[in-house]
Amino acid sequence: MYFRQVFLIACLTALLASFCFSVYQFAFVNPIIFAAENFEISETGINMAVEPWSPEDGIERSFFTFLANFLMSLAYGLILASAMAFRGTNSTLKGLAWGLAGYLTIFVAPSLGLPPEIPGMAAAELSQRQNWWLLTVTLTGIGLAVLAFSPRYYKGAGIIFLILPHLIGAPNPAIHGFSHPDPNAVTALMELWQQFIIQTSIANALLWIIIGLSTGYLCRKFIDDVSSLQPNLID
Repeated sequence: MYFRQVFLIACLTALLASFCFSVYQFAFVNPIIFAAENFEISETGINMAVEPWSPEDGIERSFFTFLANFLMSLAYGLILASAMAFRGTNSTLKGLAWGLAGYLTIFVAPSLGLPPEIPGMAAAELSQRQNWWLLTVTLTGIGLAVLAFSPRYYKGAGIIFLILPHLIGAPNPAIHGFSHPDPNAVTALMELWQQFIIQTSIANALLWIIIGLSTGYLCRKFIDDVSSLQPNLID
């Protein structure tokens, strides 16, 4: 019954959030990536092998970056709007709380074991990192839900869910850091990496704060009685 409203809320939220996120990304995050790629190019030299397609630098790359950010924001917005509507949470302040929970679940918790990486960094096998990321996001989401919504005597289980993926441990590469032969380049890359962690943390916080605030506000505006959605979902 409320699918149209939820989808509209998610679309409007995605437009605003992806625009702000992309502007910040273009201004503060992408320059760090480009700088790291310069070291990577100078390290590898000319490669005559056929490479998979990727967008050209400039307008094409910026367009596909914004498109990816919009689709990502749309997915997050749909999840948040559906959850808030189901819970009957239709205030801007509670929307902010949901957004911060999303930030902790999707970005902060996985980053404790797998910090954001720049080009040229050694990393564990991709499938291992993906599996650990998925495990961490799932258990963190469950843990936060248990802490927020379950009776008091279950909240200890929520803490266990939050800690468990970090007790298991993230997959680590055999060699840490950068493999560039020039020590000065490695020093520069380490500085870029530290800046990258800071800037991506800020960018993702901005993204989730906007998603939370916008979703909370729009739920209050477009859904008159979101608590009535819960029985409707059963129909």
